Amino acid sequence: MDVYHTGDLHLPLLHPRMDAGHGHSEGGDRGQFDSLHHLGSGQRNTNIPADSFPEQLRTISVGPDLDQLCVDAGIIRLRPRFGLVAENEEDVAKAVQEGQLRKLGVTPRGGGTSIPSQAVGRGMILLQNRQGVVITKDGDVVVQPGVVKAELNKKLAAAGRWMPVDPSSYASCTIGGMVANNSSGVRTMKYGSTMEFVKAVRAVVPGEHAAPVGPMTLEQALSGDARTKRVASLLLENQDEIKREQPKVTKNSSGYRLEKVVHDGVFDLPKLFVGSEGTLGVFTEATLATRAPPKWRLLLIVESSLEDLNSVASAFRVHSPAGLELVDKSVFRVMNRWETIEKYSRSDSPYLVFCEFDGNVGDAADMASELASSSVAGLDPAVLLAPSEIAQAWEARNEVLTIAQEIRKGSRIVVPGVEDLAVPPERLADLVKLLMDAFESRGLEYISYGHAGDANLHSRPLLDVTGRAGRATLEEIMEECFEAVWRMGGTMTGEHGDGMLRAKYVERQYPKTYWIMKEIKVLFDPKGLLNPGVKMV
Repeated sequence: MDVYHTGDLHLPLLHPRMDAGHGHSEGGDRGQFDSLHHLGSGQRNTNIPADSFPEQLRTISVGPDLDQLCVDAGIIRLRPRFGLVAENEEDVAKAVQEGQLRKLGVTPRGGGTSIPSQAVGRGMILLQNRQGVVITKDGDVVVQPGVVKAELNKKLAAAGRWMPVDPSSYASCTIGGMVANNSSGVRTMKYGSTMEFVKAVRAVVPGEHAAPVGPMTLEQALSGDARTKRVASLLLENQDEIKREQPKVTKNSSGYRLEKVVHDGVFDLPKLFVGSEGTLGVFTEATLATRAPPKWRLLLIVESSLEDLNSVASAFRVHSPAGLELVDKSVFRVMNRWETIEKYSRSDSPYLVFCEFDGNVGDAADMASELASSSVAGLDPAVLLAPSEIAQAWEARNEVLTIAQEIRKGSRIVVPGVEDLAVPPERLADLVKLLMDAFESRGLEYISYGHAGDANLHSRPLLDVTGRAGRATLEEIMEECFEAVWRMGGTMTGEHGDGMLRAKYVERQYPKTYWIMKEIKVLFDPKGLLNPGVKMV
């Protein structure tokens, strides 16, 4: 068996084949989610006695349904003992209790779109077939974890509301996964990540029933129960060190976001849980803030080389866009999907840059006039004003990952590892050079796309990682790029999270405060039951 060494775990690496429902973060994973409606509760593995399961919990223990739980959108393949499907909060608590009784890790799973392998494990995979949505009078929305983001978008739009965070996998990722991962999207540079919209959650921690997790005053936290008091004290006593060690970036999904929890006299506990990747508790509900959608949008598309990307991004950034994205044309050409972007390509430059502006004041024409009298005009942009044209262009951009995951040359596929590096925005050119040098010095082909406005690039080399040589090369690239990014004040993951793939590096990103994260993990999950091997090692 091929083994991928990550920390103390020995993780079988997924062979480069396109399994059904795997290999991209859109479309295929939704099929896995939909299959929950017809999974037979009578399917049992002979190694797991049928009468040992609580009657009300549906199980997945044999056949293709269990096979689908062996993989997510990452490169690590692990076969779980079984899966359990929770229909309500009581089921979630009982499933966690089952894990405790059997001494099995519990891995919460949403749409299976995780890139750094957060949704696979050797123990129990816990799925929630819960898709309730309630929009409150004050405009918040209370969402159960099984709701797919695309479906939430439709419900909010019908009510005249909007939650701006849309990952590329929005057609298949779930709200539970987005909250657990602190997901971002193309408009994060203006509106922020999922964390900025989570007001409260309900969660199950080992040994307890589902309970609300909401903000409270710092005074209340310091006089609260022993666990809350200890967490608040840890963060207060070490707040200067915590702030000093934070990456100087606009987005970050590595480690626990300790610096976000205490602010303005508030102990904002939900911000500790958001982005914890299922390691502190299992979400059963989230209350999200929403806003009115913008009255107008304007999208500009220009062409660029990687070398010119920094100057292009700088020209746009001074006008405060909502999103600034990089798209690799070669992905579409290699996969014979050129017609998807043909209308936007007018030169031999290898990349497209999408820049969107929006607002509720003025209109798109006013913004276009402002840009026409700036350095942006010299970039010869294509200007899209019609909502339908803008939507079509973004759909083309969102297909990049789906198409890229299908690229293979023999046994080589595009692999994650350094696919989510983020640096301070002014260091974008340095990040571009770092990645080009890392790949080209090894003679590797690669693709690059991502969030130019946040200096968060999704670059992946084509590698055969089924053998030791390929795995060693990937480890070398990760080691080299992470060290360089940390020296720039960046993070090894802007939005995808640590998962199993990067867990052993978290301590090196946070050498002075990792111990705080470890202690917090023990306070909520003393036996390491939840998502073992993810984020913490």
